[in-house]
Amino acid sequence: MIVIDVDVCAPFEVWEVLYGDQTIKFFEPLTLTPNKMPDDPDEPSDEEYLQVVCSELAINVYGETRDELLEAVHSNIRMNWKHVVCAKDSQLSAPMQTVKRQFLAIAELVDE
Repeated sequence: MIVIDVDVCAPFEVWEVLYGDQTIKFFEPLTLTPNKMPDDPDEPSDEEYLQVVCSELAINVYGETRDELLEAVHSNIRMNWKHVVCAKDSQLSAPMQTVKRQFLAIAELVDE
């Protein structure tokens, strides 16, 4: 029987992410729910990982703790902002153009 720590898998909200000397601010909180990653039957491990997947924003990260997971989410958002949102549409595949539009619909880059 697997016991899941509710606190570990509780959703968390992302309101803003530092981006150099600017900030990516979400118009409403981006709510993400961690899940425990299942063990790979081919490579069983004693370590458990948490994972967050948000395919609309091309976020798929994992970490051993909630803090590590949240930092991975922030890092992934920064990377997607730099390589997707700031890219010209002509440089992006159709799915990545959709991700770009999703980001721009829910967040903006502001000077602090």
